[in-house]
Amino acid sequence: MQVRLYPYAVALLMAAPGALCLAQAADPGNLCGPDHTLDKDRLAAYLLQTYPVSTAYLSVGRDAAPISSARALVAWLLKKRAAERNASGPCSGDSCNIDHMAEDVQRLVDGKDDGFSPSGRSDAAAFFREDSRITLSCTVTEARPVLPHASQAARMGVAPLAVSGAAAAPAAASAAPSTPSSSWMDPLRVRGNPDQLSIDHRDKAGYASVERARVTLANDQVAQSRTNDVVVYAGYSLDKRPIGEAGSTYEAVPYVGFKQNRVTSYAGATNEVTTTRTSQVGLLSAFHFTHPDSANTEDLTARPDYLVNNTDGSRLLTVNFTLTPVRPGVLNDFLRWGNGLAFKPILVGQSRNGIYINRGDPDVYDQHRDFIRLGAQAGFTLSSTNPALPLDFTTTFTGLKALRGDRSIHYWKSVLTYNLNQNMGLSLDYSNGLLPDSGDPERKWGLAVSSKF
Repeated sequence: MQVRLYPYAVALLMAAPGALCLAQAADPGNLCGPDHTLDKDRLAAYLLQTYPVSTAYLSVGRDAAPISSARALVAWLLKKRAAERNASGPCSGDSCNIDHMAEDVQRLVDGKDDGFSPSGRSDAAAFFREDSRITLSCTVTEARPVLPHASQAARMGVAPLAVSGAAAAPAAASAAPSTPSSSWMDPLRVRGNPDQLSIDHRDKAGYASVERARVTLANDQVAQSRTNDVVVYAGYSLDKRPIGEAGSTYEAVPYVGFKQNRVTSYAGATNEVTTTRTSQVGLLSAFHFTHPDSANTEDLTARPDYLVNNTDGSRLLTVNFTLTPVRPGVLNDFLRWGNGLAFKPILVGQSRNGIYINRGDPDVYDQHRDFIRLGAQAGFTLSSTNPALPLDFTTTFTGLKALRGDRSIHYWKSVLTYNLNQNMGLSLDYSNGLLPDSGDPERKWGLAVSSKF
């Protein structure tokens, strides 16, 4: 029976005069996920079991130790120890354990363990940070890391406590909360843009700037109308699997979309109310490519989509592509500043290609022409890292040249969001230009209740 002590439980046990030593008894369990990628949280918990650290060490310094997360705690310990190493001289006790932990993690990241293959270069502390994109792929099923310094782990206290298998399970169960089990809800994604259904919520940089599903109150100055707008795309991630280089993956996300516009027009002598509904169904294929000698990655999506306009009778079949080059700390990734702000430059290549299976009613027939458009979306996200001011601002410009058809796209959109939590917020948005999907003109502002997960 496995002994599993997570960092908050370890910290509680270490509050006693002597800390529990698990250097010899620790069992990592299954560290590899379904996509054959090493789970950093599980690895961090295993490292804390193998190299225990006392609460006395955690309490020293200005910054509080984040003991609620194994990964965050290991990142904190490695950063703290790196800062003090030059000034403190030779290690002893806690600091020796952290030095051994850092050396063993660096060995993994450098690709010196045959059971794991790194996606790029990193140092041990950066590997566990939340914004780290470096991954370790398991080269064999249920790979176990080799920790050469485990036998040298310092014993905290007078003597190590021997834990037998029969007694260990009740003790661990009472000391540590159980690991949250995976749920069928985990792969569910709700967004305001189907191209972004491939972005996992654990991808902090990508997730921060995804468009949200929303219910909007808007004023359109071009059409002289007020609009109640509902936009939502819901997808379910299936069949994520490794491909090509270690760390590269393929993922399929079937989805459905719904839009409803209730428009009150005040252009004429009397107000007119019109309700428009469209529905979509499609399949997003997402490819994530890594490089063995670099932390750079590319994300490619291909998305066939079938749109039904229930108002004008048109039917549109499209095939859309996006290419997102990620350059850590440079492009499509956060640059973190010391003033509580994070800045993310955005550049995404796009291609939108459509065929009208049914052009719809005679009054819109001439507007619905087949098209091939190629271009890019550029902009930035500015995000507050201060929990007292949970604001995000994203602005983008989309330019698509018409290679076929008569409408090139130029579309600007800006959204300021006050985050009630990581999934819900209040958004103020402004848009101006030709819509990338339909080519219809738009200039409007809106206040929305928005959501993403």
